Amino acid sequence: MRSIFRSGKINGLGSLTVTHRIRKGSFFLTSGGAPYDVRWKTVTSQPFEAMYVFVELPLLQRALEEVFGADAEKAKLRDVSAFTDDALSSLLERLRDELMREQASPIFVSAMAQAIAIHLARNYADIREASQTRSPSLPGYKLQQITDWMAEHVSDEFNLEQLAARAGLSKFHFERLFKSAMGVSPSRYQINLRINVARQLLRETKKNVVDVALDVGYTNPSHFAELFRRETGMSPSEYRRQR
Repeated sequence: MRSIFRSGKINGLGSLTVTHRIRKGSFFLTSGGAPYDVRWKTVTSQPFEAMYVFVELPLLQRALEEVFGADAEKAKLRDVSAFTDDALSSLLERLRDELMREQASPIFVSAMAQAIAIHLARNYADIREASQTRSPSLPGYKLQQITDWMAEHVSDEFNLEQLAARAGLSKFHFERLFKSAMGVSPSRYQINLRINVARQLLRETKKNVVDVALDVGYTNPSHFAELFRRETGMSPSEYRRQR
């Protein structure tokens, strides 16, 4: 099975919508508290299955306390996309097999949930000194409106004042709340957005690099190529060849 997976989280550690080409055994990990949008597109005719596992906060908190002790309140799960983990895969397969039985054992399911929580705490949680206080952020619906507008106008010149006006805020207040919600500044978000759109155009169209640069708002192809290499580790032409 191979498919393309698009995901995006609206606040906290969430980032802009990103695209991953995934295979069997790919995992996505995200903490709760914000809308999380996912879209699938298969690139082969083979069927595929997706398994969603929700770990309750009390269970996760107990796992963090066991792993981090007194620092548990500062520990937070990382958001990780399109990763593989043989141990986690084994745990989830056993959980799935049990849940598919006619009479699944609540004791077994509970034990597997605890094992998964401990595994996540040990391997995907970090201590964050600033985690005790949560900064205010934009309401989810307003943030969605702003990011949707930015996606529709990806080639427009960045204009912080215009974005702030759409949110009904001052530039300073808007930039602070946007960064609190998305983890990056509005200008950084636009760069990431442009690079993701450029990746898609290079993969899915035959447009030359100059046209791709123009489509995402860069009138200087050399600057675009330099930025693309810095962000992806390869030139636009190299990226297209390895698709």
